[in-house]
Amino acid sequence: MTRDEVLRALRESRAQMEAALEGLTEAQLADPGVVGDWSAKDLLAHLTTWEAELVTLLAKARRGQKPKWPASQAEIDALNEKWYKENKNRPLDRVLADWRGVRKQTVRQVEAMSDRELVQRWPWLRNRTPLDLIEGNSFGHEAEQLEHIREWRERKVGE
Repeated sequence: MTRDEVLRALRESRAQMEAALEGLTEAQLADPGVVGDWSAKDLLAHLTTWEAELVTLLAKARRGQKPKWPASQAEIDALNEKWYKENKNRPLDRVLADWRGVRKQTVRQVEAMSDRELVQRWPWLRNRTPLDLIEGNSFGHEAEQLEHIREWRERKVGE
């Protein structure tokens, strides 16, 4: 993908998620059961946290630093659980503001990169590229959660 394609994917995934959330009440967004005990609000906080980590990693890497990234599924699971507990009782308006704000930061980071930088392999991150991490922690991650929200909405409508 080129930088422009990544930027388009970021815009499109966000528009799709906004459309999937449209019309839901605060109570519905906090209703558990979208994925296990997680609500749509919990999923948004989850997406926000991972995307914020991505923004930090990209900013540090572009300054020549070698930030750490979870190396195993066990580390990822532990972070997910930790962040879920930290965000569970956050007000919806804060979760939504952070979710929207972090995407602006991601866009800024991507806009500052060249097509070549996007596909440069980082040996210190097991040869992954910035593009791998951007996709996995922004528009690709959002697409996964979007499907959960859509399926949950279908189930709720049928009740």
